Amino acid sequence: MNEAEARAILSVYRPGESEAADGRFEEAKRFLQTHPEVAQWWAEQEELDRLISAKLESTPVPADLKTRLTAWEQRAVRRTTWSRATMLLAASVVAAAVMFSSWRGPFQPQVSLGDFREEMVSFIKLDPSLELETGPLARVQEFLGEAQAPAQWTLPEKLQPLEPLGCRVLRFRGRNVSLVCFARTEEKLIHLFVIDAAALPRSDTPQFGQEGEWITVTWTEGDHAFLMTLQGDRALAEKYLSSS
Repeated sequence: MNEAEARAILSVYRPGESEAADGRFEEAKRFLQTHPEVAQWWAEQEELDRLISAKLESTPVPADLKTRLTAWEQRAVRRTTWSRATMLLAASVVAAAVMFSSWRGPFQPQVSLGDFREEMVSFIKLDPSLELETGPLARVQEFLGEAQAPAQWTLPEKLQPLEPLGCRVLRFRGRNVSLVCFARTEEKLIHLFVIDAAALPRSDTPQFGQEGEWITVTWTEGDHAFLMTLQGDRALAEKYLSSS
């Protein structure tokens, strides 16, 4: 099996399908063990599938969806046959849309702080497992460094007394993200995400936001961008950022 075949087989797999029944899928998974670049690509694909699934599950179905679809179908039946010129024009529009959607030049939309905040919060809503469960921050940063994730950064002063519960590495737009979890109380947590500053618009002053029950604050310091999330209000978040 070569790389192209492995990617093709893995691309059509979806979580929940029977892996054992497909020998080709098992062969493709064994291929990952000796090809780290393909393994990294596969990990990113799985993470993307998970984020899309979480987003779809959190989106309510409009109450009038069935009525609107039925009305659209009835209009489509009554629609007259398109002329050849109209069909060619429509095909040209579709082709242009495909071309620009795959463009990676100056027209590519810039990633926003909101994009980063929304994707990271959607992850912690699922109660993520940690790749390393340990207390000392030095060990956490050592693990993150070995995983080629952001590791050389300094905690805000008010977070330093808190004991880390552990960490894991996430992916955002092709970059590694460090996630470190801290115990704020017996039942409440603080999640700190760290990514290279170049991945996001720079924010030298804290930017506050709200994602459901989670208050978020994003800021840039040196070579890293930080996102802190906790269950509470803005005053509580400001408490952990204050240096006094």
